[in-house]
Amino acid sequence: MILCVNPNAGIDRLVVVPGFRLNTIQRPERVLALPGGKGCNVARALRRLGESPVVTGWIGGHAGRFIEEELHTEGIATDFVYAEGESRTCVSILDPQGHTLTELYEPGLPVPGAQLEEFTRRFAASVRRYAAVTFSGSLPPGVPPDFYRRMIEIARAAGAFTVLDSGGEALRLGLQARPTLVKPNEHEFADLVGKRLDHPMVYAQTAMECAERYRTTVVVSLGAAGAIAAHERAVWRVCPPPVTVQSTVGSGDSMVAGLVHGLLRGFPLTDVLRWGVVAGAANTLTLGAGVLAVADVQRMLPRVKVTRVE
Repeated sequence: MILCVNPNAGIDRLVVVPGFRLNTIQRPERVLALPGGKGCNVARALRRLGESPVVTGWIGGHAGRFIEEELHTEGIATDFVYAEGESRTCVSILDPQGHTLTELYEPGLPVPGAQLEEFTRRFAASVRRYAAVTFSGSLPPGVPPDFYRRMIEIARAAGAFTVLDSGGEALRLGLQARPTLVKPNEHEFADLVGKRLDHPMVYAQTAMECAERYRTTVVVSLGAAGAIAAHERAVWRVCPPPVTVQSTVGSGDSMVAGLVHGLLRGFPLTDVLRWGVVAGAANTLTLGAGVLAVADVQRMLPRVKVTRVE
């Protein structure tokens, strides 16, 4: 089983509005509401890849019950800690005509000290049941910035693969615990290393330095361009085939799911990278984060190019 740590859960509403404009009444073409937060998206993609994910974190109120019940409807198990208050709702407005995505994120549910301690106790007691643990997204109010670092240390001591996908101080401190793999996007990675990354060779060199420094595998997601990956002193460029994009929401989380799927199958690292990039690309073909089709993954997998960067 795979434990997906989702500290900042919420309801994700995707609103499709062709020709979206400000300061006017518009009627959506489609509205989709799903249990959200990056960990929920990872779990959804893992479930579609044939894995058995469990989502944990904090939820509260009517929105929290919706999140848990809908995950169960999707066949995804949960182990949430309930906190006082209401889980957030985040809205993404997709304009397929203008090729724009406008995202409105509410603040996360505040986590009191008692619920933080309850999560830590429950995590430490159960983590040995899992082959892998993913840590995804931002941290809600009340959760200290070293949260991922402490949880990764516990998971590593239990023998689990650990994958971190976050940004800012949570990423910087989490890396100190040496996760198995870390997957920032290009903006999070540039912020982490504190330099301008304006050339593929700069990406490659910087990713290799980061992998060596933290003794981890670094996979930097680059959107439609795929990913740059580094392990020890080896660097690869991973490119997906061209796709007709419906929505990019959740593609980074789907990439995490593909990477974890490959790790658990014991694939060579180059094949792990292929699975990660193809899962992210397959996610763009449908609306809904992590709602990828296995048929798309299998069709595109042989067309993913992995090139060693010298």
